[in-house]
Amino acid sequence: MSRSDDETEEQQAWRALSEAGLVEIRLDEFVEKIGDVKRIVIGRLRELLDFNTGIKERESAAYSLGTLRGLELKVLANPPKPPDSSEM
Repeated sequence: MSRSDDETEEQQAWRALSEAGLVEIRLDEFVEKIGDVKRIVIGRLRELLDFNTGIKERESAAYSLGTLRGLELKVLANPPKPPDSSEM
């Protein structure tokens, strides 16, 4: 039995996110991380357009950019609040 056979889908997703370094991002760093990923995807999309490769990967990259932008807008619309000094 492999490790993934013992895990639920939720556990597998959480592990994948954790391994990608996406689980433990502080909220105030999230927009910056999204920007980093967007730059990588844009670079890859430029490569795909330059090499005139298959349309599926280009569509996937473009869809990813849209998803990242939507996530970015949600985070920007609900910025993290600074910790309450009474909680410290």
